[in-house]
Amino acid sequence: MLETQFSTTEPMYSEKLDNKGQGSAELILIIGGLIIIVLLVGSYMSHITEETQTNVKNLLQKERDFLINKI
Repeated sequence: MLETQFSTTEPMYSEKLDNKGQGSAELILIIGGLIIIVLLVGSYMSHITEETQTNVKNLLQKERDFLINKI
């Protein structure tokens, strides 16, 4: 019974699929996703830096004015 079950000479996959194109497409999608993530993080960091710079500038301006008025 086992001999007749596996006696076919045809391979299981008669067509050979080309996975090179699919692999390239997946790689392009992964790299594109990473670039988008890097750009979003960079934008977020730039926004935080700008806010911090504005806050420090305002604080120094207030302290300078306070010291000038104290004299």
